[in-house]
Amino acid sequence: MSKSVSDAEFGRLTIRDDFGTHATPTREQVIAAIYEIVLRPDHYERVVSVWDDHLSDLLRDMGDFSNAGEQPLAAELQVDPELQDHFRRAHVILEQLGRKAPQSELERCINGAPGFVLLTGVDGRVRAAGQAARQLLDNPRDLGALRAHLPVPSAQMLDGLLEAAREGTDQAQAVVLSTDMRPRHLIARMAPCDEGSGQIMIESLDYQWTPAAERMLVSSFGLSPAEVEIVRNLMEGHSLREIAERSHRSEHTVRNQAKSVLAKTGAPGQADLIRLVAFLIERGNQLRTNGHPGAVDLNDEVLEMRTGLKMQLYQCGDPKGRPVIYLHGMMDGLAPLQYLKDRLHRRGLRILAPVRPGYGRSEPVADPHAALRAMSDHVGELMDRFDIRRAAVLGHMAGVVQGHTICAGGDPRVRGMVAVAGSGPLLRRDQFRGMARRQRVMGYTARWTPSLLPFFVRAAISLIDSEEVQTFMDALYPPGTHERDVVARLNLGELMHAGYRFAAQAGTEGFVSDARVMVSDWVSPLSKQAKPVIHLHGALDPVVPVGVAEEFAGTRTNVTFRVLADVGQFLIYERPDVVLDALDELPA
Repeated sequence: MSKSVSDAEFGRLTIRDDFGTHATPTREQVIAAIYEIVLRPDHYERVVSVWDDHLSDLLRDMGDFSNAGEQPLAAELQVDPELQDHFRRAHVILEQLGRKAPQSELERCINGAPGFVLLTGVDGRVRAAGQAARQLLDNPRDLGALRAHLPVPSAQMLDGLLEAAREGTDQAQAVVLSTDMRPRHLIARMAPCDEGSGQIMIESLDYQWTPAAERMLVSSFGLSPAEVEIVRNLMEGHSLREIAERSHRSEHTVRNQAKSVLAKTGAPGQADLIRLVAFLIERGNQLRTNGHPGAVDLNDEVLEMRTGLKMQLYQCGDPKGRPVIYLHGMMDGLAPLQYLKDRLHRRGLRILAPVRPGYGRSEPVADPHAALRAMSDHVGELMDRFDIRRAAVLGHMAGVVQGHTICAGGDPRVRGMVAVAGSGPLLRRDQFRGMARRQRVMGYTARWTPSLLPFFVRAAISLIDSEEVQTFMDALYPPGTHERDVVARLNLGELMHAGYRFAAQAGTEGFVSDARVMVSDWVSPLSKQAKPVIHLHGALDPVVPVGVAEEFAGTRTNVTFRVLADVGQFLIYERPDVVLDALDELPA
């Protein structure tokens, strides 16, 4: 393996934003930089700098193709075969080293929670615990500490849930556990897991019984005072026999009243009733990750689609609102929905956010253009499953490409799309020149040396996995830039971090697929008779320069292009009402 590159050696390399006079990195420096990133993920940006210089030299040797007349489908660059071998070897080493499992957002949130909450793997080992759980169970290592406080039926229900998780069942029903301690009831349910294997979250069902709670049960379900008393006693952990003894009534009478309560509330059984009432009395009782700004607290599930692929689906907003299909970008994931979820609900919008192939827990598709077709099929199937007659599309950044594909697909249920910070195909070198350096280098690599792209994506994932997310963010949005100021002003830092981890969750497939599509001619196959698109773009966008976006919009008769002054790439955060107002403009 080549020797490590010193800071001084890196420092001699000039970082440029365009072609020109520079200190050319030697071949040996490029090779050393390739292996440096394996040893030091935090050196990623400096390695990108070396590659930027080297790749720019190769492009300059092709000639000064700096205007729109450049041949858009020029051949790929020929990289030194030995250099390619070093890239491949380093990629193999990264894969052999495996992924470091960073603490998940859920684990971070649970470890910081004051209440009783546990997160365990399918093996019963505790992954995270709230403060009350650590105190009551004496810093438990596994579920054995909790089992000591469970009666046999509750222990059996917990075992059943663990078995379902081991078998990979995503939709196992939550169970309510009784305990001999405070809290008297716990709810155990499946929880999403970044690695794809199951995990269980166990939370307190503590609540505060008040006169307002009694009035809620009477007004919502028409319970009688005696029935309300039954519910209160059940919530305190008493059996029907104990309730009969305490109230000096026959057990037969109490059982009939309990059956009446179940019938009025629609709860299938006592455990379901306890869960329902606890939720209604104290909606905020269950662990809510919105207190932790890096987490995405949205309902999600994994669906088996007609394509044979598994697709993760998130939902938020008003369940009875106007349907909107949200298509996420490369790096931000579902962070915009987390940021806007209350506003979306107030606007009366029902958001369905299918996770695109290769991201989150959605299965990847090897061919990038096949992935576009598969996702279009998935969106159509979603509208079938949820009986959606009309839906708008909201495409964000790289998700805009998928949105154009859907809008040109001819489905009469699609109203059109609002495209935020999107781009057309990037085929010419001049289209990359106005980009920030990191994005430009990745674009160059995807366009002219695509076989090397997986290495750079995998190296970036190593940086994210190493918890050096701030370093990663500094490179994307350097201090002093408009984007970095927006992150600070709107407190978006943790949401950005969550987006990076979402992008890295499934590995390299989603990002590599997106990058390859962006630098291909994905527009030509689209029908000219497409649904209307309102393209919103920030004048200060450092990733897709406004001129590049406007040039593409001018080639599509169905696109209305609007520029927002003093706004950058984070338009959806800076001007959310402009985005939502545009959705209202689409044909009903």
